Amino acid sequence: MTGLTPVSFQKPRRHEPRLSEPYVPGRRHERYWTEGEDQVLRDRYSEGGVAACQPHLPANHASPSAIYQRAVKLGLASQHKAKRELPADFDERLREAWATMDPRKKGEVRRLADQFNVPRHWITQRATRLGLSVAHKKEPRWTAAEDELMRKVPLHDPKAASRIFHQNGFPRTPTAIVVRAKRLDLSRRATREELSARKAARILGIDDKAITALCIAGILPATKRADRRLAQQGGSAWDIRPSDLRQYVIDHIERVDIRKVDKVAFVDLLVNGGEA
Repeated sequence: MTGLTPVSFQKPRRHEPRLSEPYVPGRRHERYWTEGEDQVLRDRYSEGGVAACQPHLPANHASPSAIYQRAVKLGLASQHKAKRELPADFDERLREAWATMDPRKKGEVRRLADQFNVPRHWITQRATRLGLSVAHKKEPRWTAAEDELMRKVPLHDPKAASRIFHQNGFPRTPTAIVVRAKRLDLSRRATREELSARKAARILGIDDKAITALCIAGILPATKRADRRLAQQGGSAWDIRPSDLRQYVIDHIERVDIRKVDKVAFVDLLVNGGEA
């Protein structure tokens, strides 16, 4: 025995809740079809169609559209050609239901099909013949003032950028701002005053983990970014002010290898503090 004590190099991480539900063997979500339900379709769909299958299926799989889709996946064809006669007031009822339908919700047409107990394509074909359509709200065109504001808002935080747009009278959503930033080829990092650990490492020509170690040790002043990243995702990113990085270089110039630094960014950091 050497008398040495084993040392663990694993970094302790605090416990965080799971990002997803734990896997339980044998448990199936109710949206998935079971083998017994598939067997009901194999035994009854070919001869009796949807009506013969509905009494033997649970409520979440008893709708006509669900049965039709599952039958197609199983390669089943119905020999039951029951002719359906639409009621005389079907068109009027469809117009009334169509007017109250929310086009922003997914599955509204399917809901109408289940309500009238008809296949979904009957609803779409009948709506086409009646000239019924869904009104889509087109967002207004972007103005020059909005494009100018895009270069001033914090694009790294779309929600905060959206609030600034609303305060200036431009009702833009966070998603719209992100899409517009891509079309204008604007970097979502360019508007951040602080430097990330990777950006600081590139300026000094060292590894990212070396900068992270300096931040953890308190040698290089830095703060954690206010995001919602968990420990499983590596934790929150570091924010380093250019002035703090400049002061670190001045105080620890012996640690900087001039041969490896990003010369342009390094000189800009020393001369202008990275603010140019």
